[in-house]
Amino acid sequence: MAVSVLSSIDVSGFHRTITTSIIVPENADWIQLLEESRCSLQLHYKFPVLVFVDPYELVHYHNFYTFQHHGYANLELPVTAMGSNGTSLLLTLTSVGPQDVKVPVHLRYGEISHSNSETHRTAEIAWPDFFLSCSSSVLKAESFLVSYDSLPGEFASSFEGCSLYVPLQILKADANSSAQFMVVAAPVGQFADLADVWFGTVFTIVAMFLYVAYVSYVTARRLGKRTKAE
Repeated sequence: MAVSVLSSIDVSGFHRTITTSIIVPENADWIQLLEESRCSLQLHYKFPVLVFVDPYELVHYHNFYTFQHHGYANLELPVTAMGSNGTSLLLTLTSVGPQDVKVPVHLRYGEISHSNSETHRTAEIAWPDFFLSCSSSVLKAESFLVSYDSLPGEFASSFEGCSLYVPLQILKADANSSAQFMVVAAPVGQFADLADVWFGTVFTIVAMFLYVAYVSYVTARRLGKRTKAE
């Protein structure tokens, strides 16, 4: 029994969606086997610092999966405040049948570029690891399941007492591509533009302050004249 796992991501924007299509044997034996052994399907994602997920947004996908998140959850941090460590995400799917799993992701603002020719910064997102977590051994499936030994350390405590498996035949690419990662690109600011940005920011703040001060002065004079007239 072969299992196919294919992933893709939206091609543009700071707010994108990763779609992982899981094509499992759509027969009664597969479903019965997983249900009898109390197995669940798991997806483990690892994200570079340029990419992050919003845990509060993932809550809305509770009909499709539950999740555990590891790493920085501060959504406002730029890449420069993240260090070199990315984040990871573990999904427990609510269905054991064929399905399309959607994970919304977002891009952080990249580090300022010192090169005038570099307008975007890229990062690679590996396809998620797919495995089965079973509360009991799957003795009947030894012909098409093997033990899974690449347990993500950050989530190890979640699988205590469980047996982990991965399909013996797992297809992670279609006939047209052997790549098992997705590439994202985010625009970056230019170091040469910093002076203009600082000047523009200061000018805007001063102009708004003067405007508010003027409006307050005019309003105060108008209210003063009204009070004297009464």
